[in-house]
Amino acid sequence: MLKLVVPQLAALEEAAEAAHISPWWYGGFTMVVLLLLLLVTVIMGKGRPHS
Repeated sequence: MLKLVVPQLAALEEAAEAAHISPWWYGGFTMVVLLLLLLVTVIMGKGRPHS
């Protein structure tokens, strides 16, 4: 999975630099997306037995 994600992140970072977006905005947006994914994972995992 990491082999799929790393090139996409590199492409996004290059696009952000080309559009003159501040690295703080890029990092903040990335953090929000990761936190939302974590939240969805925790919510969806509640009440399910783990084998």
